Amino acid sequence: MKHHLCLVSVLLSLALLPAVAFATPAEEAKYFYDVIVSGPTDKELSSEVIVVRAAYTTSLFRLGGKSMDASEKQYVFNELLNKGLQGDIHALAMASVLPHVDPEFSAGHDVSPIGPWLIRHLGEAEGHWLLGVFYLHWLSGSPPLSHAPVYMNAPDHFRKSALAGNRKSMLFTSDYAPKGDDFTPPPGQELEHPMADFIAKGDRENWYWKVRAAELGDAWANYFVGNKYAHVQPGWPVEETSRMVLYYWDRAARFGFSDTAAWLTLILDDGENTDSGTKIVTKQDCKKAFFYSALLARMETDGGYLKDKKKSKAGAAAEFHAKKFLKGIPKINFAPCMTQSQYEAALKESKIAYDEFKARQAEEKAAQQALYDKAREALPELRAELAAVGVKIGEGQ
Repeated sequence: MKHHLCLVSVLLSLALLPAVAFATPAEEAKYFYDVIVSGPTDKELSSEVIVVRAAYTTSLFRLGGKSMDASEKQYVFNELLNKGLQGDIHALAMASVLPHVDPEFSAGHDVSPIGPWLIRHLGEAEGHWLLGVFYLHWLSGSPPLSHAPVYMNAPDHFRKSALAGNRKSMLFTSDYAPKGDDFTPPPGQELEHPMADFIAKGDRENWYWKVRAAELGDAWANYFVGNKYAHVQPGWPVEETSRMVLYYWDRAARFGFSDTAAWLTLILDDGENTDSGTKIVTKQDCKKAFFYSALLARMETDGGYLKDKKKSKAGAAAEFHAKKFLKGIPKINFAPCMTQSQYEAALKESKIAYDEFKARQAEEKAAQQALYDKAREALPELRAELAAVGVKIGEGQ
């Protein structure tokens, strides 16, 4: 099972993270949905979608604990379709996918026009991503459905989305990239910093998509690329790989992957790191180390810098580092390495970095909302297409 193996290899590669237990199918599906392709959160989904979404972590049940029968599935599907035709774009995407993974839901309904409509009005990048996202609900196999439609359709949608420039689809696409060096980047999507040849050789397309996602601002991709550079192999240039680790992990921290801020604090505090098979060498920089610890604290407290341990463990830890850097620790021969003005500057810079992170989030969310609102204006077209293939449109739609 490809995804299962991919997930295990990814988890094993997170050498700086705490040890993790072997993932269950439901955890695997959640991992790919939440982390790899950044699927919508439960708060962003309507109850009609969540009812069906529950099927990728647990079986769909009715009262009494019995599995839903065909008529109940069709009722759920009708509610989902009604919600979609009232403007719920997520519901439309789920309704488009369901017939492929469990035909009992959509028996009597030809909803084939929905997928092309979504792609036409959301665009290749967003439309294919959204359809791919809802296929991932079914990776867990609970209820026991055939995975064949998922493995056939999800990669196809994500690849088309990635080719259209959607970074959220690129990490998934990278896992399906063929081995070898015969790969040319799509026109207009050349890399600013191609993966080093001593890493990418023989696996060039895989690393192209990971680096491309990183360059477009995907926090996880920036972590992952940096992590690859961190695990130095014999013959690799340590100075170059260390520089790339710091570059990508800085970006990961600023894009919201706060764990990298913690690691950068430790690396810059000491000037090197050789934990868990890594080898990272740089100059000690206490101001930068404190900046990352302060940024981590802000990420965990909605932008605040709280020194009280009861209110913020990360804030208390950051302030511990600050006192260490400002005053030193004579008992371990650690000399002061940061001035008060540098402390204040780092605090200010961490606030700016956090505000920029939140602004990017808001901007991306607003752009997506505008795209969905524009698509909703074309719902009469979809209703007409569904009516033409015999789908009865309920009242109030």
